[in-house]
Amino acid sequence: MGPDGSLRVGAVDDAPVVLAGLAASLHTAHPDIRIVTVARHVEELLASTEAVDLVLLDLELHDGTDPADNVTRLTDRDWPVLIFTQDLRGRLVARAFRAGAAGVLSKGEDLDVVAEAVRTVAAGEPFLSREWAAVVADDSALSGPLLAPREVEAVRLYAAGMKLASVARRLGVTDETVRTYLLRARRKYESAGRPAYTKTDLYIRAVEDGMLPPPGSPPAS
Repeated sequence: MGPDGSLRVGAVDDAPVVLAGLAASLHTAHPDIRIVTVARHVEELLASTEAVDLVLLDLELHDGTDPADNVTRLTDRDWPVLIFTQDLRGRLVARAFRAGAAGVLSKGEDLDVVAEAVRTVAAGEPFLSREWAAVVADDSALSGPLLAPREVEAVRLYAAGMKLASVARRLGVTDETVRTYLLRARRKYESAGRPAYTKTDLYIRAVEDGMLPPPGSPPAS
């Protein structure tokens, strides 16, 4: 907490103007909560010297980063992560929870709900807004394979259109190792009842699971 006892929130969102408005309104309505820094990317927040008690993270960053990896990098700093999103893809949020996120709420929630979520997560408790509680209760929306980090990277790059050899160079491994990553991922998807036999299938799964943005999303800035 800050010297005045307030909860210090760091936020990651590539629409900082929106969060600036939220920061002012939230602190006015709930003086014990302050959004002390807003970053466009996780890397920017990690480089900040501002002390924070928890992080409000948008999953739909358009910088090409993997949402689950973003959660992991933040929790590695011992920062609780509260997902703040308008993306209703349950599998995307499920991956974030498996990576260590402590809660999730929609961007349309009112200030009292946002404040409740911040206080709950800061206290070490999980939080789900009413809307997300219904999504999480639907097991079918959250079913999906648990891919290893390197499998996620291989699927994300390959499904995005890179050739296998290019993926291998990017990851610093052999072509055969990339084939193994993709084969393992395909087997896991098949076991989960969501087969991905072709490259197009892998692209669809990558979008469903938040590894790639949906078609028509703004390009990475």
